[in-house]
Amino acid sequence: MQTISKDTIYSAVRDAIPRLACELPQDVADALRAARDDERSPFASCVLDQLVANERIAHVDHVPICQDTGTVWVCLEIGSDVSIAGDVFSRVDEAVAQAYEAAHLRMSVVCDALLDRANTQTNTPAFTEIKMVDEPGVARLHIMLKGGGSDNASRVTMLVPGAGWPGIIAEVLDCVRVKGANACPPLIIGIGIGATFDKVAGLAKHALMRPVGEPSPDEEIAEIERGLLELVNASGVGAGGLGGAHTALAVHIETAPCHIAALPLAINMGCSALRRCTIDLLAKEAAPVDESDDDEMDVVDASIASIEAMELPELEGRRIELPVSREELATLEAGDVCLLTGDIYTLRDAGHMRLLAELEEWERLPYGLSGQVIFYAGPTPEACGRPFGAIGPTTAGRMDFATPALLRAGVVATIGKGKRSEAVRAACIETGSVYFAAVGGAAAFLAKCVDSSETLGYDDLGTEALRRIHVTDFPVFVALDTRGNDIYSV
Repeated sequence: MQTISKDTIYSAVRDAIPRLACELPQDVADALRAARDDERSPFASCVLDQLVANERIAHVDHVPICQDTGTVWVCLEIGSDVSIAGDVFSRVDEAVAQAYEAAHLRMSVVCDALLDRANTQTNTPAFTEIKMVDEPGVARLHIMLKGGGSDNASRVTMLVPGAGWPGIIAEVLDCVRVKGANACPPLIIGIGIGATFDKVAGLAKHALMRPVGEPSPDEEIAEIERGLLELVNASGVGAGGLGGAHTALAVHIETAPCHIAALPLAINMGCSALRRCTIDLLAKEAAPVDESDDDEMDVVDASIASIEAMELPELEGRRIELPVSREELATLEAGDVCLLTGDIYTLRDAGHMRLLAELEEWERLPYGLSGQVIFYAGPTPEACGRPFGAIGPTTAGRMDFATPALLRAGVVATIGKGKRSEAVRAACIETGSVYFAAVGGAAAFLAKCVDSSETLGYDDLGTEALRRIHVTDFPVFVALDTRGNDIYSV
């Protein structure tokens, strides 16, 4: 009988995380390129061009693919003839903390969901599980870095048995239409059907581990996967939520037994930067390898020339110098492509709560925000000689609670991803403001547009601090114009 130790798991997790954060799995990268070559919508083509370029930049510069380097999920699958030595996960948090610090990744975990939302500053705890499988000689370690935007767009529901496949399909399509744009499409959609309330989400997450496009071994399920993918892609959500033919790259389904009175369903959205791997801990050729920093630099040095020759998307659009007046904003129309140059201010959920409180107390916008643009972003640390390794938009809808008040107080525009509420739309019309959308999942690409960064406030919030950054030709779409026209409703 072979034994898996805590040190084996520690090494595997520590060594895998930097690669997962900076190198897109080959199956996902290939699927993105195929979608780009097949796409005919101009908006979606622009999104896919940026995502393909982003993957290459991240790989060559060894910077994060996405600024949201996620929570860490680790699952150990073991056969009956493999044993584990004590608390096999006891060093996982140590491995995560070391890897995130060394690789300059973003810390995104808070101490407690309700009682203490201070950042742990280590991206721990990791979320771990052990799964017994009826396969002799098996010790597989699954690792996934799961972003918050895609998880927030996911869903668990308990359908009645009579809902059947039509009910499941309707629920999946509704989830895609309502929240798909927030999850950085094109998506990989993992679907779990069966088990119990607490287990069905695990089925959906395990479905995301299957290589993109690899069908279920069950022919009936595989046929349903193909049909559901066609329906999802016919939804019109498209890459970046801006329309087109590729809302999803794959739909994968995992099923299990369940109670006679239940039909549990979980839909776990995987974004276009689905970062996951499976390591065979018992195979010599797949055993974790502790590579030195010198080895990593050799890879970068050998490839650095290719970044200059790489085919980057040609950024064409209306150039706007910041700060921008509301008079100029009034000339923009939903769907316009703009290239922003000047200062913008980064702020996210926790910062908005503080800013609203200060606005109420002082009866004016602090930090010179009047007349400025707020970018909903939480970047990764400095890397590759740039202020950030990666910076990209987070889901704008989470800031809808604060946006109308800030627009009325003097903020002229916001930048994020995904749909906004009717209240934000009304506030844009009332104040002559706009909402710009940047491409979610293109954070390494967008980081090349950032020239400098200065922290102005809320430094204790870490990645959520208020920063003034200077950008050059930062690409955005006009998502909501001053007349309330909405690109996401087209």
